[in-house]
This record gives sequence, C-alpha cells and structure tokens, in this order.
Amino acid sequence: MATTTSPSTSSTSSGTAHRTRKQPATRAAPARGGTDITLPYVTAELHTTKVHLPGLPGMPGRKELTSAVDTVRGQLPSREQALFYGGLTAAAAFSLIEWPVAAAIGIGNALVQRSVHKEISEA
Repeated sequence: MATTTSPSTSSTSSGTAHRTRKQPATRAAPARGGTDITLPYVTAELHTTKVHLPGLPGMPGRKELTSAVDTVRGQLPSREQALFYGGLTAAAAFSLIEWPVAAAIGIGNALVQRSVHKEISEA
C-alpha cells in the first residue's frame, strides 16, 4: 500500500512541534526613581523610594553627636582586648578548647577588665 502526502498535510502536529518566538524588545519609560532592565522574555523593574525626613525640633546637633560617639568608643574594647576575644573565639571555633570553657574565660576576663577600669576611674 502506497501513501501519498499532499502539500496541505504536515508530518508533525502542532502539539509536538517546538516553536520559538522572539519577543519584541519593548522599551518602557523608566519609572520615577527606578530602573528598567530589558531581557528576552523578561522585563525587570527596580523601584526605589525616597523618604524625606523633615527637620525635627529635637534633632541632635554636632556637639551631641560627638558626645554620643565618644561614649560609644569608651565602651568598646581596646585593640588588644578585641584580639584576645577574637583568638578565644577562633580557638573555640576550631575545637582547640570547648565553647563553655571559652565563654567562661571571656566572661571572667570581661569582669576583671571592668573592675580594673572602675578602680582606675575612681582613683
């Protein structure tokens, strides 16, 4: 039995044929305060929001901010203490010492440093 094909028939159905269609690149105007990124089949819109804070009557001035920064710096550990705590943390992280032992050493050192600092400031 011989089969003939006519030009109107197709060998694949539309359900199995793989068709790609290029989406036309549309350029929308960027939104106020945002950016548009156009990619094939995807358009990403990044929006930003500006928040305006009005000048409040109780806003701190330069002198108050300097005082606050000095207070915070006074509470931070010195460079040597920060290195000590960092080394203690690294020793606990690499299991050279157990973490409860490292915590006890760190807390004990902080208490000793606080009492020494308090004695120096009272004298």
